[in-house]
Amino acid sequence: MNNSGKPGAAPFRLLTLAAMALLAMAFFSPIWWVALTAPQYPADAFPDGIRIEFHFNGVMNGCHTRPRAEIESDETLDCVHEMNTINHYIGMKPIAEGAKFEIALAPYIFIALGLMLVAFMFYSGPLWWLLALPAILVPLGFVIDYSGWLWYFGHTLSPMGAFTVKPFMPTVFGEGKVAQFSTFSYPTYGFGLLVASSLALVVAVLLRRKQLRAARGGQ
Repeated sequence: MNNSGKPGAAPFRLLTLAAMALLAMAFFSPIWWVALTAPQYPADAFPDGIRIEFHFNGVMNGCHTRPRAEIESDETLDCVHEMNTINHYIGMKPIAEGAKFEIALAPYIFIALGLMLVAFMFYSGPLWWLLALPAILVPLGFVIDYSGWLWYFGHTLSPMGAFTVKPFMPTVFGEGKVAQFSTFSYPTYGFGLLVASSLALVVAVLLRRKQLRAARGGQ
């Protein structure tokens, strides 16, 4: 059954297109950030501490240094390298070892989500709503995957680290403490794009259900 031309189709399709655009923007945006602060990284030079940003296509440098008046340098600190150096002291694996599979598949996953949403705009057969469900669940999936990798990194510490730290669960959301470092972990605007996309799709599904019920009731 195809009710694509029935009245009421336009609103849910416009919402679906908006959700697809938000998903596309999120793919190229930072989703979550993590930062470490310590006395050796003074706030006047490192206002955000040692900060990295998680994208769907990798982990990026999130440092924005503020040069001191007495230091003339155009160099930008590579905070991914700096974070790896800090983690090495407690025996933690390099950041690049995390989520390799997810990062490699991310472009294909997003393409598949887009194709499913295109199908969602036109298909009205059994279980039509399943076409939108994976895209709706992307924010939750990211948090679950992110949390799982944090647990893995915190529980696979090498005994060869310069400092002995008991296995721990790094902070997923909020502030924490590891040795002399204060840790911060928060979503950024890319995660907001994902949430906005999910909400748009939830409304689109509800509108689609209402439209299909009205169309079938009139037959």
